[in-house]
Amino acid sequence: MFLSLYAMPSDSAPSRSLFLVVAIAVLLASPGASGQGLVDLLDRARTGEPAFLSAGADVDIARARKDLAHAALLPQVSVSAAASKYDRNYHTRLPGFPDADDRYRSASQQLNVTQALIRVPELMAVRQSDHVLAQARHQHDGAEQALKLRLLTVWFDLLAARDNETFTTRQLLTLERQWDIVLRGNALGLYSGVQLQDARARLEQGRADAATARAELAVQRSQLELLTGPLTLERLPVLVEDAELDGLLTDNLDHWLELSAGGNPALQAALSAFEAATAEVAKQRAGHLPTLELVASYSNNGQGAGGFPGQAGYDIRQGSVGLQLSMPLYTGGGQSARVHEAVAQRERARHDIELSRRQAVAEVSQAWLGWESARARVAAGRQTFDAARAALLQAQRGLARGVASDFEVLQAEQQVLAAQRDYHKGRYDQVVATMRMRASAGLLRDVDFAALDALLAEQSAPTAVAVRATAMETVR
Repeated sequence: MFLSLYAMPSDSAPSRSLFLVVAIAVLLASPGASGQGLVDLLDRARTGEPAFLSAGADVDIARARKDLAHAALLPQVSVSAAASKYDRNYHTRLPGFPDADDRYRSASQQLNVTQALIRVPELMAVRQSDHVLAQARHQHDGAEQALKLRLLTVWFDLLAARDNETFTTRQLLTLERQWDIVLRGNALGLYSGVQLQDARARLEQGRADAATARAELAVQRSQLELLTGPLTLERLPVLVEDAELDGLLTDNLDHWLELSAGGNPALQAALSAFEAATAEVAKQRAGHLPTLELVASYSNNGQGAGGFPGQAGYDIRQGSVGLQLSMPLYTGGGQSARVHEAVAQRERARHDIELSRRQAVAEVSQAWLGWESARARVAAGRQTFDAARAALLQAQRGLARGVASDFEVLQAEQQVLAAQRDYHKGRYDQVVATMRMRASAGLLRDVDFAALDALLAEQSAPTAVAVRATAMETVR
């Protein structure tokens, strides 16, 4: 890719600095040995990112609570058993009756069954658990969308940091050559002391910029590793030149606002939370209503002796079936207070819906404006790059004809490198803004990562020696 950007036409003049720039660009664009693309990074992030895993655990919790709510409406069956050994001494308080001793055992078993017939609070709890589970699932979807968007943002920030580090490194090489030219020219009286100081200042600034860019690259790499764990990325891929973002571009803002209104995970979670709060109000109001249960029991009791010494033992089997009605009359105002609390929570949930809706609109609108801005910067950056490249070719021809200096050629090369960096940054921002709109509508899918991997496919590139030889052959 970089080779096509810097390829020289047949009538261009040789430039050693251009050969160096081409060589460095090709080496930096070589494919990485790690082969880790966005799909692989997403798989790693899913298995280790705490916020996403926590949201998954919340779904499991909500599912368990739903089962718990259903359990309150199902038959409640319990069994109990007991066995005892007795050593009894019987003393009569009337004179003439001797004491008596006996030893015996007793055993009992009992089966109890309770079935709710009318329990309105439990019915409302089941309905509420469905909405709570839906809310947890929407929140999990939102966490997944946030994870994907964060991964994409960090990834393209890393690529931009790599491009800036590459630019500052090449710029430093150019500034060092300019410093050498001015230093020699100053010794020959061609450049003044002021020009010498200016060249030295720009060289020191270039060194500072290169150090800052290296630090920023390390920071962005650490941000990526926060999501995926330790990585062994030897080289980062490059965005394919003039890649068409088929299936990724937008139609219009209103279209995305409609998609967000129907699919934004945070908004959907807020709607489910409101339904759950409404069910909570109904459940607490049902606390004033009576409950009716079917109660049945069966017991078997056996004892080896009677109530008095000498009496025979006995076995008793007993069964019962009945209805149990419970009616709350007065709870000290506690149930009414719980109703008022539930109503207030429902109102809060209603306001949260509007807040989530406004946030969704703001997210889509900001992403749309960012996408339009990036698209304009891409178009302008392309024109700037073409103009800078044309100026570089003109400076090289002037150098070959003796009407331009090496210094002017180096300055033109700096303009080309800066334009290329800014052009790439605009393309990165355009992709991220598009993905941000998709995430706001809950539409950021795994297939989008596969599509971006295709746009970031690592390309084979010739070696620096081969590029230099090809360029020199073109000059000849």
